Amino acid sequence: MNIQQLRYVVATAERGSMTAAAAALFVAQPALSRAVRQLERELDLPLFARDGRGVVLTPAGQTFVHRARAVLHSIDRLGTTVAADQGSAPLVIAASPTLQAALAIPIIAGLREHGARLHARLLGAGSSAEVAELVAAGRADLGLCDSAVPADLPQVVIGRAEVRLYSPAGLDLPERVTFADLASVPLVLPTAGSDRRATLDAFFEGCGIAPEVAVETDERHAWLAAVSSGVASCLWHSLDPRRAPLPGVVSRGFDPPMHRTLIAVHRPDDERAASRLLLDVLRQVGELVA
Repeated sequence: MNIQQLRYVVATAERGSMTAAAAALFVAQPALSRAVRQLERELDLPLFARDGRGVVLTPAGQTFVHRARAVLHSIDRLGTTVAADQGSAPLVIAASPTLQAALAIPIIAGLREHGARLHARLLGAGSSAEVAELVAAGRADLGLCDSAVPADLPQVVIGRAEVRLYSPAGLDLPERVTFADLASVPLVLPTAGSDRRATLDAFFEGCGIAPEVAVETDERHAWLAAVSSGVASCLWHSLDPRRAPLPGVVSRGFDPPMHRTLIAVHRPDDERAASRLLLDVLRQVGELVA
């Protein structure tokens, strides 16, 4: 789900047809319709029902649009606040390299596309525990995590990311892979002894498989480079399952699907307006997804 889809849904609800909504937003009607239908598939909810030549909201759609309006209002407020604070220090966001690419950058890009030109500084961390430490120490304004963090920091659940297998094109694998399939492909993994590697090793042991390790590195950009070079496959978070991150890379989901819960952590005494408003946006999006 993205901010553009929220605007499309709200405009369609207000104008009673996708054609009218597309005209009001200056976009092609087929593009708007595809975006709305894709969102309905992602949510597994029908938001609209046909009504003559137009559409009407379903009961689930009415609830969704009410919450979507709140998200868009918060984004507008964030944009106004950020514009008024030009020259202030950047908002520091701590995250692992994976979540910087899979979550922080899409959040920043989505906000900028819709008027909230957030000046952010990304601070790298090796684990969710390290993210929490950076926030608690005041070195970051908020942190993005994909695993449990200490309970003494306020937490906001902001959604789920699907864990997918990214592989070089040409591998003989089904469209949706099983955990057992991981035993048949060389993998790029974090270095032995790291927290991330320990988590993955426990996962593999629980699946009863012994993975073939082709490359070990904690530099996440090297993971996708290894995949695009045909060296190995990797496990990677995806907020957009339809899109492979690089040319020549095939993205496959698991059967059954595998997800990680995404959490934002912050300090309870953070009084910075941009931080509070961004957390409001993330909180509302999390409620919308839930």
